[in-house]
Amino acid sequence: MHQARNTIRVRKDILVIIPAYNEELNIERGVDELIEKYPQYDYVVVNDGSKDNTAKICRKRGYNLLDLPVNLGLAGAF
Repeated sequence: MHQARNTIRVRKDILVIIPAYNEELNIERGVDELIEKYPQYDYVVVNDGSKDNTAKICRKRGYNLLDLPVNLGLAGAF
């Protein structure tokens, strides 16, 4: 008898870019959900010069983070 395996194929050719500006109230929920539901994808949080604790939270949680020193806007984050 064959047992079905619950395996997730890792996709390292796809990068999910998460732009963030002053998202301290939402960043954990969003990134944790991505990690939990889509572990096959790589991601990076682009902190776009936030004035709140967005970058601090990302560093504390060990998220993949690109921390821009000033706000460049959505176009600059990509």
